[in-house]
Amino acid sequence: MRNARSMFIDLHEKQIGDGPEWMARQVYLNLGNFLLGLAAMGIDATPMEGVDTAILDREFGLTEKGYASLFVVPIGYSDPEGDYNAALPKSRLSERAIITEV
Repeated sequence: MRNARSMFIDLHEKQIGDGPEWMARQVYLNLGNFLLGLAAMGIDATPMEGVDTAILDREFGLTEKGYASLFVVPIGYSDPEGDYNAALPKSRLSERAIITEV
Protein backbone atom coordinates (compact mmCIF):
# COMPACT_ATOMS: atom_id res chain seq x y z
CA MET A 1 0.00 0.00 0.00
CA ARG A 2 1.31 3.44 -0.94
CA ASN A 3 1.81 5.91 1.85
CA ALA A 4 -0.12 9.18 1.81
CA ARG A 5 2.91 11.25 0.78
CA SER A 6 3.64 9.18 -2.31
CA MET A 7 -0.01 9.44 -3.39
CA PHE A 8 0.36 13.19 -3.86
CA ILE A 9 3.84 13.45 -5.38
CA ASP A 10 3.44 14.66 -8.96
CA LEU A 11 -0.34 14.34 -8.65
CA HIS A 12 -1.04 17.44 -10.73
CA GLU A 13 1.90 17.08 -13.09
CA LYS A 14 1.63 13.40 -14.01
CA GLN A 15 -1.81 12.14 -12.96
CA ILE A 16 -4.17 15.06 -13.48
CA GLY A 17 -2.07 16.86 -16.08
CA ASP A 18 -2.68 20.43 -14.90
CA GLY A 19 0.70 21.12 -13.29
CA PRO A 20 1.27 24.66 -14.61
CA GLU A 21 -2.32 25.71 -13.83
CA TRP A 22 -2.15 24.26 -10.33
CA MET A 23 1.19 25.97 -9.70
CA ALA A 24 -0.22 29.31 -10.89
CA ARG A 25 -3.00 28.99 -8.30
CA GLN A 26 -0.41 28.36 -5.60
CA VAL A 27 1.49 31.47 -6.68
CA TYR A 28 -1.69 33.57 -6.47
CA LEU A 29 -2.20 32.38 -2.88
CA ASN A 30 1.30 33.63 -2.11
CA LEU A 31 0.56 36.89 -3.90
CA GLY A 32 -2.30 37.50 -1.47
CA ASN A 33 0.03 37.06 1.49
CA PHE A 34 2.64 39.29 -0.14
CA LEU A 35 0.05 42.07 -0.63
CA LEU A 36 -1.19 41.72 2.96
CA GLY A 37 2.37 41.93 4.26
CA LEU A 38 3.06 45.05 2.23
CA ALA A 39 -0.15 46.67 3.43
CA ALA A 40 0.77 45.86 7.05
CA MET A 41 4.04 47.73 6.49
CA GLY A 42 2.24 50.69 4.90
CA ILE A 43 3.57 49.96 1.42
CA ASP A 44 1.26 50.27 -1.57
CA ALA A 45 1.16 47.60 -4.28
CA THR A 46 -0.74 46.90 -7.47
CA PRO A 47 -0.59 43.41 -8.99
CA MET A 48 -0.70 43.56 -12.79
CA GLU A 49 -1.51 40.88 -15.33
CA GLY A 50 -1.47 41.43 -19.07
CA VAL A 51 2.23 42.26 -19.14
CA ASP A 52 4.49 40.56 -21.66
CA THR A 53 5.72 37.77 -19.40
CA ALA A 54 7.88 36.30 -22.18
CA ILE A 55 10.04 39.43 -22.03
CA LEU A 56 10.30 39.15 -18.25
CA ASP A 57 11.19 35.47 -18.48
CA ARG A 58 13.98 36.22 -20.97
CA GLU A 59 15.27 39.25 -19.09
CA PHE A 60 15.63 37.37 -15.82
CA GLY A 61 16.59 34.00 -17.32
CA LEU A 62 13.52 32.33 -15.84
CA THR A 63 12.88 29.86 -18.66
CA GLU A 64 16.39 28.42 -18.39
CA LYS A 65 15.79 27.90 -14.67
CA GLY A 66 12.45 26.15 -15.29
CA TYR A 67 10.31 29.09 -14.16
CA ALA A 68 7.73 31.35 -15.79
CA SER A 69 6.38 34.70 -14.62
CA LEU A 70 2.65 35.30 -14.17
CA PHE A 71 2.39 38.98 -13.22
CA VAL A 72 4.33 41.94 -11.89
CA VAL A 73 3.76 43.81 -8.63
CA PRO A 74 4.94 47.42 -8.54
CA ILE A 75 5.39 48.52 -4.94
CA GLY A 76 6.02 51.90 -3.35
CA TYR A 77 4.36 54.71 -1.48
CA SER A 78 1.40 56.70 -2.73
CA ASP A 79 1.37 60.49 -2.82
CA PRO A 80 -1.93 61.48 -1.17
CA GLU A 81 -1.50 65.13 -2.15
CA GLY A 82 -0.69 64.32 -5.78
CA ASP A 83 -3.33 61.61 -6.24
CA TYR A 84 -6.29 63.43 -7.76
CA ASN A 85 -8.24 60.16 -7.97
CA ALA A 86 -8.18 59.49 -4.22
CA ALA A 87 -10.50 62.41 -3.48
CA LEU A 88 -12.95 61.80 -6.33
CA PRO A 89 -16.36 60.37 -5.43
CA LYS A 90 -16.61 56.63 -5.97
CA SER A 91 -19.49 54.72 -7.51
CA ARG A 92 -20.24 51.54 -5.58
CA LEU A 93 -23.12 49.10 -5.62
CA SER A 94 -25.04 48.87 -2.39
CA GLU A 95 -24.14 46.13 0.06
CA ARG A 96 -27.59 44.63 -0.50
CA ALA A 97 -26.94 44.41 -4.26
CA ILE A 98 -23.71 42.45 -3.92
CA ILE A 99 -24.17 40.24 -0.82
CA THR A 100 -26.61 37.36 -0.62
CA GLU A 101 -27.11 35.72 2.75
CA VAL A 102 -27.68 32.01 2.65
